[in-house]
Parts: sequence; structure tokens; C-alpha cells
Amino acid sequence: MPSFSPKTVPNLEAWQFAYTIDDGHSAGTIVRATVTQKAEAATPETPAAAVLKCTIAVIDDQNTVQTDGAGDPMTSVYVTTKTLQTDGGEAVNVADHVAGLVSDCIVEVANRLAVHSSIAAMAIPSG
Repeated sequence: MPSFSPKTVPNLEAWQFAYTIDDGHSAGTIVRATVTQKAEAATPETPAAAVLKCTIAVIDDQNTVQTDGAGDPMTSVYVTTKTLQTDGGEAVNVADHVAGLVSDCIVEVANRLAVHSSIAAMAIPSG
């Protein structure tokens, strides 16, 4: 599993976190995780829930979004959600779940970037 470390970059907003991927094919890549939250009201069939969304962008050390080989901005290379529910309407401490969600996202991005790198290397004609 790829490892990563916190990275200080300028102009991060609330619930944004930057990390450097430390090893593997993606070593040195800086990613920014943005976490947003939406409340889902209870219905007669379902309890209330908080939905967390994590979006990963590839950035440089100045928090500028990078582009891929085709020139497209890498603003959302991976997006995932996590739904938090309670049985009796108790409050959910969202912060307890953010770290795990961000970690899972960064590991997935590191793996995907490694696959993209391998595919790009195979697509380059020799000679």
C-alpha cells in the first residue's frame, strides 16, 4: 500500500488537505483532498444521515492544479462518498470519519496514477 505524508501548500480552504505520495510509481506527486458534507433528512423509511464526499486533485507545491498528458486539468482524479447514519438520531462526529475517507482516497489515487503511468509508457512508440 502506498504511503503518503502531509504537505504544506498555500491557500488551502477549510476541509482541504494536501499530501505527497512517498513511494511507488507516483512518488513525489502532490494531491489535494477536498472533503464536503451534506445532511440527508430522515424519512419514514430511513434515518437521517451525513454524506461525506472526498475529491482528489493533483496539484503542485503552490496549490495549482496540474494537467494530464492530454492537457486536461486533474481537478477530480478520484471522487468517493461515505454515508454516516445513526439509529436513534444521535449526533455523528464527522471529523472521526474524515481521516479514514481521505486516506482511502489517496491510496486509490496513488494506485490509479501508477496504472496510468504504466499505460502511458507502453503507448510510446519506440524508434
